[in-house]
Amino acid sequence: MSYQSGMPKAAVISISDMLDNCAGIEPGQEVLLLAQIDGLYSGDNMVDEQAISWIQSAVQSRGANASVLWIDEPDVPHAWRFPPVVKAAMAGCDVLINHSFNLVMEEIAEFRNYTEQEIKVKMVRNMATTSALLCTEWAQTPHELVSEIRHQSSKPFTGGSRWKMVDDNGTYLEGVIVDPLNKPGIPGMPYSSRRDEAGYYRPWPEWVHPPINVSETSGELVFDCMLSWWSRYIGVSPYFDEPVRMSIKDCRITDIRGGREAEALRSFLEYMKPKVGDGVYNFDTFHFGVHPQASVWEHQCPNILHRRLVEHAHSSNIHVHIGSAPSNQNYPYWMHITGDIRNATLQVGDTLVYDKGYLAALDDPAVVGVADKYPGRPGLPGKLQG
Repeated sequence: MSYQSGMPKAAVISISDMLDNCAGIEPGQEVLLLAQIDGLYSGDNMVDEQAISWIQSAVQSRGANASVLWIDEPDVPHAWRFPPVVKAAMAGCDVLINHSFNLVMEEIAEFRNYTEQEIKVKMVRNMATTSALLCTEWAQTPHELVSEIRHQSSKPFTGGSRWKMVDDNGTYLEGVIVDPLNKPGIPGMPYSSRRDEAGYYRPWPEWVHPPINVSETSGELVFDCMLSWWSRYIGVSPYFDEPVRMSIKDCRITDIRGGREAEALRSFLEYMKPKVGDGVYNFDTFHFGVHPQASVWEHQCPNILHRRLVEHAHSSNIHVHIGSAPSNQNYPYWMHITGDIRNATLQVGDTLVYDKGYLAALDDPAVVGVADKYPGRPGLPGKLQG
């Protein structure tokens, strides 16, 4: 890839990794770059024109055709749209590179179904949406490395295995892993899937392990942050002033205690119950971040919602799903509220998966071998590779 005037080498590394190793851009493809204009003016859909320009030029340098679509889509809670203009544009592209915070597969069922089932178009969710984020160690970490961490960390999760999770804040949970071929929860991939085997959704930088469904789960969960897409509508910051304490019995939430955040969460679940049913109190899914460099400074990402989105992917971050009610005809959205903890110890069967927030898969020989292929690039904790 050739440099643009004034384009930092860090951004060249990041964009090349995204286009070559995640998106798989090829000559002659039609590539659509999507962004929301409010993100230029302190809206939730954080973006900048420089980042879009750099990515567009990089796509063109690979012999593909790069088109940019800026949309002005007001945020209407519980009536979110999959804009018809986006739908029409996607029908004519081979790859969508999506920079929207609001329009995502995890929440918008129509968007997911259209992408993966109707037109089967590869969708790269680029979370490094600004020129500053493209220059971070998070974005420069090799996609191949984080993908390998994701794959190797999946191996302990087999159907029928007992698991236990504890941390120093008072979390204590235990239950049984559900066979991935029979899991009833949110749509997703088998635990051991690689994304290049499994479909059309490509988060970049790589984000989280596939959802793990569980049964016979009881105990206590203590958490002080959550994924930020839904925190806006619950009415809390994604970073809490006071931890939320939640009691679980047989995969059901039985009690929520704490300060203002706990009260807001209790009220929101009651509000959602008529929309999606009693599944708002299910507690049957958890998974975790897989990116060892998923942390950015406030000056690199002043938007608190987006900064929490990044940190949700950190390899120390385990999160549970609070409610697992699927979308329905009257409410075509997935309720994807999480409780996040970052210093847990997790054991599955006889295997220690996490030790006080450290993901054991980071030490796997296959992971270390991939890291060694990228001298000078950010990678495993505590060092640059090489």
